[in-house]
Amino acid sequence: MIERKVVLKNRTGLHARPASELVAFAKELPCKVYLEHNGKKAAADSILQLLALGAKEGSELGEGDKHSVEKLEAFLAILEG
Repeated sequence: MIERKVVLKNRTGLHARPASELVAFAKELPCKVYLEHNGKKAAADSILQLLALGAKEGSELGEGDKHSVEKLEAFLAILEG
């Protein structure tokens, strides 16, 4: 398992719309990817777990295999808003 800190730059945080986009993206990855925030861990392919994180702009997130974490990092950059 690879861990990397990825900073969430979306001004509105990880709310329903970007979380649903992230879930769809994560389901296409070859491994499980998890986001961790304030001691809580969530599977990136579970919208309920992602919303429960309460991740706001500036939150540090990310763990999985190297390739998937890099793809997640690129995807989260696209969610900037």
